[in-house]
Amino acid sequence: MDMTHPLDLYQLRAFHALGTTGTFTRAARKLNLTQSAVSHAVAKLEAGAGALLVERRGREPRLTEEGRRLFQACEEVFATLEAAAEDLGLAKAGGRLRLGATVEFGSSILMRHMGPFLADHPDLEIDFTLAHDLLTPLLRDDLDIAIDCREHLLPDLEKVPWFIETYVVAAAPSFLASGGVARPADLEARPVLSLDKAGAWWHRFLLALPEADRPEFHRIIEVNHIRAMINAAVEGLGVLLAPTYSVLGELERGALRAVLPGVRPREDRFFIYQKKRRAALERHRLLTEYLRTLTPPEF
Repeated sequence: MDMTHPLDLYQLRAFHALGTTGTFTRAARKLNLTQSAVSHAVAKLEAGAGALLVERRGREPRLTEEGRRLFQACEEVFATLEAAAEDLGLAKAGGRLRLGATVEFGSSILMRHMGPFLADHPDLEIDFTLAHDLLTPLLRDDLDIAIDCREHLLPDLEKVPWFIETYVVAAAPSFLASGGVARPADLEARPVLSLDKAGAWWHRFLLALPEADRPEFHRIIEVNHIRAMINAAVEGLGVLLAPTYSVLGELERGALRAVLPGVRPREDRFFIYQKKRRAALERHRLLTEYLRTLTPPEF
């Protein structure tokens, strides 16, 4: 990248808005500019830098490798400037947050409890991404905060412990009527539902048993989504291992029954992750504090 021309702050803000929103139209709306003004500013930035920063082929522009590096630098600079503005009392707790969560937790729990926070902070916009892989988009700055049950030990990430996730083994009454599940060994002859064909999903259950008592699964039905797996269990397709919060409704109305209560599967802990350079921003702090105060009955 040619640095003989100084980088222009106006152009950088237009470029950063484009990288954040994903389109020239949304970037223009965010900055209260015309689309052509944003496009012109980004083009001038490219000319001054002597590098192609945005690929304009297709319906949505994409950052090039050099563009992504510059965008990450902009993220750091603007986060620093925003923190300084907050320290000086020149900024309010508004803006946009991109919040990521695991699919089932986001669907079952998070969406139920975000209303009060949004009502208390009308100037703050939150977009939600539910995915199995949250670390990659967090590191690429596609997410601001991620709620994940996987532990990530990276120096650039702030990791805040949140709640303990417990698991339950359950099956439909119709399934149990055709043959009970009184001992772990009974699972060897019954179909079990798993997110993977190898049955690695059941490691939490197996690790809670003495090695000699761990069953070998001979009939594994792979279902690659927890909610679909729960529905499959309700329909009597097999025995289920699932986060307790995700099946409370089915257990309460009798669509599923807990089995093997003497075995307590290994627990997971959920963490709140964010880049350390952003953690001090007021909108990040407010959301993190709100999440940590939540004690919904599902937990």
